Amino acid sequence: MTCEARTLARALPGSNRKPVWRYLFTHAFENDPTLNASEAFHTAELYFVFGNFNQVFGRGYTATQAELTLSQDVMGYWTRFAATGDPNGGGALVWPTYDPNTDGMLQIDDDFATMNGYHNAQCDFLVTLPQP
Repeated sequence: MTCEARTLARALPGSNRKPVWRYLFTHAFENDPTLNASEAFHTAELYFVFGNFNQVFGRGYTATQAELTLSQDVMGYWTRFAATGDPNGGGALVWPTYDPNTDGMLQIDDDFATMNGYHNAQCDFLVTLPQP
């Protein structure tokens, strides 16, 4: 999914287009050993976006205080994006707009960080393979 998202992001920026933001959600659920062993997984961020942990994979989950804070921060980014088209503001770490020269994105976890070139070597290899 990372490589496909990078390909799409690289195709979108331009002077006549809206800004693009990429993220990588890396948080593993802390209060459940099975979920924690799964580490971060596709759609895991949605529980944080909506602040609803009642049914995580069909069972109740009690979020830690750090996870509740993370959820509030994530909701802030998504709410600002929905309201203004820009996730930044509210004193949050600046989420950089996507630049194909750096392949930058926001890493979302208990501590947010900006990062560049995530798995670029692997993605560069994959784009050389024949497409079905």
